[in-house]
Amino acid sequence: MDGVVLGPEVHELSGWWAASYVALWILVVVLCIVVVALARQIGTLHLRLGPRGALEMDDEGPALGEGRPPVTSTDIGGHQVTVGGEGAEQFLLFVSPGCMVCEQVMPSIGAVAEATGKRPVVLTDMDEVETRLSFQHKRVAAPIVASIEAFQSYEVPGTPYVVVLDDKGVVQSKGTVNNLEQMEGLIDTARRRERETIEGRRAS
Repeated sequence: MDGVVLGPEVHELSGWWAASYVALWILVVVLCIVVVALARQIGTLHLRLGPRGALEMDDEGPALGEGRPPVTSTDIGGHQVTVGGEGAEQFLLFVSPGCMVCEQVMPSIGAVAEATGKRPVVLTDMDEVETRLSFQHKRVAAPIVASIEAFQSYEVPGTPYVVVLDDKGVVQSKGTVNNLEQMEGLIDTARRRERETIEGRRAS
């Protein structure tokens, strides 16, 4: 049987497919390099533009330098907790269900309390049953309290939101937070304002 002799057109077509295959792989490699470069640039941009400090806005939340009536509720462990009023300095963290950032910052509240001496309290905008179901298995070094009343009293604009109170129940700092550093920043702001208040009284 005579062998089949391929014409020049077939050889030309095979060469074209081979060239296309090589070009395709080159394109894939180039795209991978571009994607990696873009990912690095986006990461750098995120770090540069990300929030450096807690977002404290004068027209949101409770007024600075003022106190609110004490709010007494029961935490998910059955213990009575009073928010506000005279007593221990408090670090209030307001959270809500389905808030991913809340889930991220809640474990840090214990470290903040230990480092600053503030008494931490986590407050939710749900009833006691919903709060217990949602948070009973969370490892949080603070009482978790269902208190819609506290949300209303402190005019919480959104979550996660922090309010720092002195031993008189006066609001010393407030703001939306996203991480441990921002919570510590609010503590530092509260301490600075407390010192300024004391120095102002002495000067007068």
